[in-house]
Amino acid sequence: MRGDEERTAVDVKIGFDLPNTSLDSLAVGLRDALYEAPNDPDLLGANGQPFTRVRFPQLGTLKWLGEWSSVGLHLHLGNGRGKGDLNFPDSVFGKLTVSRKEGGTCACVARVQLLPTPDETAKLVALLKHEVPATTDLTNAIDSAADDEED
Repeated sequence: MRGDEERTAVDVKIGFDLPNTSLDSLAVGLRDALYEAPNDPDLLGANGQPFTRVRFPQLGTLKWLGEWSSVGLHLHLGNGRGKGDLNFPDSVFGKLTVSRKEGGTCACVARVQLLPTPDETAKLVALLKHEVPATTDLTNAIDSAADDEED
């Protein structure tokens, strides 16, 4: 329910890879805490990024508590020109997990909560168990943790 209006809610699981430099957007210094420079200077990347070796691999997959609202999710289903695509400009992004990989990549999985129309719900059901290219837009995202700190 949204107010007096009954709406269908859908949770979508998304997976994506990010460079480990993205960790600092979650918390300043997180990348430094979770990665270190390799022992071999020949392993440095072309741009000199030294933090490519996983520190504390025993931690395994990390869970990040928190959510971001007003996240845009664009599912690319159409003809490449946007026709037939699904856009959800006001979704909630959360339940983020991060698996750190040697070499400086983070494999991430997250839940995106959507409020689709009945037609969009039908299209989403047809996509069950399929991989679909998608884009997220965090331009207007609101971090729930930042909201909690202000209260």
